[in-house]
Amino acid sequence: MRLRIAQMSRIACATLLAGGALSSTGLAQVSTANFQNGLNGYNGNFVRRISSQSDQDINGIDYTYFYVDGYNAAGSDDQQALLRFDNIIGNGAGQIPAGATILDARLRLVTSLTGNADSPGPFGVSGLLQPFDENTTYFGSFSSTTDYTSRGAWWQDGSATRPVGGYGALLEGNVGRADITSVVQGWSDGSLNNNGLVVQAGMNDALVEDGAGHTTNGWAFRSTGFPFSDSRPKLEISYTTESVEVNTFQRGLNGYSSDTMALVHSGDNALIADTDNVEEPEMTTDGSLLDQTFLDGVFFGETGVDGTTSSPDLFSLIKFDDVFGTNTGQAPSDVPIAKAWVVLTTGDTSGAAQSQGPWSAYTMLRDWDTTTLHSELGSVNGLQEGDGDISAALSSVEGLIRGSEAWFDVTDYLEGVRNGADDYGIAITADGTADGWQIHANGSTTAEARPRLVVYSGDVNVVVPGLSGDFNDDGTVDLADYTVWRNNLGSDFALNGNGDETGGSANVVDAADYALWKANFGQSSGGPAFVQSAVPEPSSILLGLLSVLGLTQVRRRVRK
Repeated sequence: MRLRIAQMSRIACATLLAGGALSSTGLAQVSTANFQNGLNGYNGNFVRRISSQSDQDINGIDYTYFYVDGYNAAGSDDQQALLRFDNIIGNGAGQIPAGATILDARLRLVTSLTGNADSPGPFGVSGLLQPFDENTTYFGSFSSTTDYTSRGAWWQDGSATRPVGGYGALLEGNVGRADITSVVQGWSDGSLNNNGLVVQAGMNDALVEDGAGHTTNGWAFRSTGFPFSDSRPKLEISYTTESVEVNTFQRGLNGYSSDTMALVHSGDNALIADTDNVEEPEMTTDGSLLDQTFLDGVFFGETGVDGTTSSPDLFSLIKFDDVFGTNTGQAPSDVPIAKAWVVLTTGDTSGAAQSQGPWSAYTMLRDWDTTTLHSELGSVNGLQEGDGDISAALSSVEGLIRGSEAWFDVTDYLEGVRNGADDYGIAITADGTADGWQIHANGSTTAEARPRLVVYSGDVNVVVPGLSGDFNDDGTVDLADYTVWRNNLGSDFALNGNGDETGGSANVVDAADYALWKANFGQSSGGPAFVQSAVPEPSSILLGLLSVLGLTQVRRRVRK
């Protein structure tokens, strides 16, 4: 993840102080707050693991790391992590004022270096709807609305919110940051009690006996008992106390129906249909409205030299009309977009609904309708940035378990529309994964799960937590990060703080990473750092290696 400031034409020179306001310009103030045991005197984080094997319940303070896992009848327990961050809302130093608008909130967890700590995921994060303590248990503290005695803390049982963030594939040592902005917003405005969070693998009712519908590959992350505070669980929050107007656009909400959604399938070489008029009855609940459906990422088989795919290219196009205006429920056209998200909800009718991801949102640069052919999207079928079909990725999400929400940040797209850019909507497509993903369409029988657009309007410079070039994630871009880059040059290694590789989506470490580090040398999460050392240049040997690898040209990177 990178340090990102929305509305680039309005960037202000500001100093970031953890827990303090920032602005030296008179624009609206944005503040950041970090909560991590041992950081700035904070010790309000309590972690407990609960397990379907009662003798595996543990408190995090007693362990440097522990595993979460998914259930399998063959011997894999369902193990969930419960995390509390107490006393984060209030009027004290470093706290978030009650009622503040949360612009970004991330749960940062560091994968252990112990053997088998890595996992392909996915793991989801939900807000807890009931409190827990050091005596909470899997069966004794949670009940199920089904014939199961308990599923621990699970959204369908009323003990947790729908999962709103997640973790995809994580290698040993990787840092994962799950987006839990909507949960922390509930804590701030009082619509949700701060009972903490649950991290879990997820499950499927019909197939739970077989361990299907979720990963059974455990994941170990560092706990509150880890000796170094900078590796313990951490909550990173960006917020403002300035006035922000919030509007939500979702079919069936406040009479709104001005959205269009379509699926594009490479196998049929055509737009399948407007989801309001689907011809395939088996894909619908009433013969006309699409309920839940799959997206998929293209994958060519070993013998697919003729272009045959064993996994089709199947993506979605979504457009919300009538967003700006002066009517009730519309976003004001004369106020900048502070943040905007397109929210899709993972399905729950298939054991394969989940996906480790990543999935990305793009600005559509071509017009389309429900008769547009797949082959009409530029000279090359499908969507390509180089073909003029789509923008660079706006945002990406990973770690989608059953029923979870995927919050795609589309701020730049919607701010462009507000300023007069052509509006062809958003494309949601796989970003390197061939793992299918079931989603609710705009004809879903579960109204709350239909696609929605959430818009925050306000003159606010939005700062997303994170620091580009901070490869060792210690809060400062310095020589230690150069050492990490140098030691991993040319390797397939997930650097922290380089944007597209945090959280486990690994790419080759190359000159682009060096350029990112150099551009941010001397910065820290608390503002500009006092660094006496000169910026080192790559040696001739390293430059030669870069040349051999063909990496000296800085690539344009997908940012998360």
